[in-house]
Amino acid sequence: MASPKALLRTYGINPKKTLGQNFLCDRQASEMIIRRCGITAGDTVVEIGAGTGALTVPAARAAIRVHAIETDGRLIKLLEQMVNDNQLSNVAIHHKDIMDVDFPAMAGAAGGKLIVIGNLPYYLSSQILIRLVEHREVISRAVLMFQQELARRVAAATGSREYGRLSVIMGYCSEVTTVARLKPDLFYPRPGVHSEVIEIKFKNTPATGGCDEALLFDIIRHAFGKRRKTLKNALTSGIPGPGIETWMDILARAEIDPGARAETLMASDFVNICNYYESIYATTKERHSNG
Repeated sequence: MASPKALLRTYGINPKKTLGQNFLCDRQASEMIIRRCGITAGDTVVEIGAGTGALTVPAARAAIRVHAIETDGRLIKLLEQMVNDNQLSNVAIHHKDIMDVDFPAMAGAAGGKLIVIGNLPYYLSSQILIRLVEHREVISRAVLMFQQELARRVAAATGSREYGRLSVIMGYCSEVTTVARLKPDLFYPRPGVHSEVIEIKFKNTPATGGCDEALLFDIIRHAFGKRRKTLKNALTSGIPGPGIETWMDILARAEIDPGARAETLMASDFVNICNYYESIYATTKERHSNG
């Protein structure tokens, strides 16, 4: 694999900090990541941030089809050259933002679920994760590279220092495992932190008990909005509608201490809160509107 630094210099491209560009430049690391992805000849892969093609090339050698997504227009010709040089006919390069990608259409064309891979920029990692969660009905799993801090937040256990909104959401709808840890000197430019690659296997049917998922995620977001607040105070001030007495009733029925803090609750606890919110608050609203 040609050095990303040399490739970028050839095309007169300087990495942009504003795009979080740190390009993987170690061939063995690239091949190891793709190998641990378990990609087979029948898989269709969507790559987020194809960059200089470090993952694109080995992924294309393993899969039937690779959709290489790249938002930086300066890198498109470089990617096309990498694809041509490696004689790859199964790579489609898309110059667009990952937030605009039509995952259902790609899965429909593939005739099955997608595998998503990529080296995610720190400033967009959370938003991209949530988008993948929203489209998990057409995504079987994702193997993603993060700054170590964020990777640990995604995989954090209940009650740990890193445990937060993303931990709960990922625990609710997926199984998360660490695939690899990468040193800064494997990237160009060299980042100031280590990176981790994690695999996210989406569950087919999370146990929601009929809970509205948008509401569930809203409850989780507000519960973690102010960590020092107790759960009843965070939810009362964050979600319009129910007063503190209603929230006390909801939490009591969900068998959750109203004085607890969000970081002590598991994903199943939040599902229970969501279900009781819908049953109790909806009933209360209906009773008041009919009175």
